Order: sequence, then structure tokens, then C-alpha cells
Amino acid sequence: MPAKALFWGAAWGLGEATLGHVLHLARVPGLPGLVMASFAVVIMGRLAARSSGAGAIVIAGVAAASFKFLDLLVPGTDVLALVNPIQAILLEALAGAVWVRSRMGTLLFIDNGRSRKTETSPFLKRPHFLTTDRS
Repeated sequence: MPAKALFWGAAWGLGEATLGHVLHLARVPGLPGLVMASFAVVIMGRLAARSSGAGAIVIAGVAAASFKFLDLLVPGTDVLALVNPIQAILLEALAGAVWVRSRMGTLLFIDNGRSRKTETSPFLKRPHFLTTDRS
């Protein structure tokens, strides 16, 4: 598990350090957060499908946040400018881990190389207010 988490964390961190830095230089309000949060969700989803625990997502988030410090090698980058993206990465990882932990038994996950499905996905169920049975 740690090897997969570090691999996906490195991919997430390199994406944050390169694409995130370029998007922040563009100075378009909200664009870096929108693009990089979507990128983080894709990475966390791939990692959740390939690992068996929510701890892997936290490890990947810490690895990704440490890669963000590579932006200090770019001239003109301030340490204080890195604080918000690093906090965002760590909070995204925490939120992803909580989501995976809460949904681990309801969605399709890989368990020791074999797929298993424990119950119907909650997204396929009808909301309670659409059911006709009022008992």
C-alpha cells in the first residue's frame, strides 16, 4: 500500500507543482482551485480503487504536499504563497480519506486483487421522497 500511495502522491504533487504553479501565474480568480481540485479527485479516486484503505490517501496527500515545496526552486516564489496550496492539498486528502472510509463497504473496491461488491451503490437507490410507499 505505501508504494502505491507514494506513486500516486508523487503524480499528484508533480501536477500541483507544475500545472498549479502555471495556473497561479495566470492570475485568473478561481481557476487554479477548480482545475487542481478536479485533478486531486481523479488521483484520489484512482488510488482508492487500487488500495484497500483510506490511509493510502492521507499518505499520498502528504507526499503531494511535500512536492509543492519544489516551487521554491522557481525564482520569485515566496514561502507564504505556498502555504494555501499546501493546506488545500492536505485538506483534500483528509476529505478524500473520510469519504473513502465512510463508503468503503458500499462501492466497488479492489480487495487483494479481486473485485467485490458488498451492497448496492447508494447512487442507484431512489430518494425517500420519490417512493410511493408511505407506511
